[in-house]
Amino acid sequence: MPIYQYDCAGCQKRVEVFFRSVSRVSDPACPECGGRDLTRAVSRIARARSVGEAIDSIDFNQELGRLEGKDERAFSRWARRMGEQYDGALGTDFGDLAAQADSGLDPSARADVAFTLQNKISRAKERFTSDSGDSGDAGAGGG
Repeated sequence: MPIYQYDCAGCQKRVEVFFRSVSRVSDPACPECGGRDLTRAVSRIARARSVGEAIDSIDFNQELGRLEGKDERAFSRWARRMGEQYDGALGTDFGDLAAQADSGLDPSARADVAFTLQNKISRAKERFTSDSGDSGDAGAGGG
């Protein structure tokens, strides 16, 4: 029972269309607007990474570049994404910092986020290297 994603030219939305079987895949209609001008979209996939791969994939300069100025909302968005992606691997609390920024507090760690992030990445790499000495699978998890 496949579910396909389509981009609808009528309502400009990405929609999912369910078919009872692969043999029944036909000319679909948009479930939002009923339009038939749909283009099949390539669905996103996820790949599980080990903790070591997640840590190694962090581009410090790129992450700091994504931090847009001193606006609390921008900081909150950045910290929330960092928390979702890396809190488990780095032992950080970016998710908590995002919640503080959302509530109007100015998290003290925000003052030197570059140092905090670089320090956590370095420590996590050292910890992972000393803990896993072999194939890099220790502490595997999504990331």
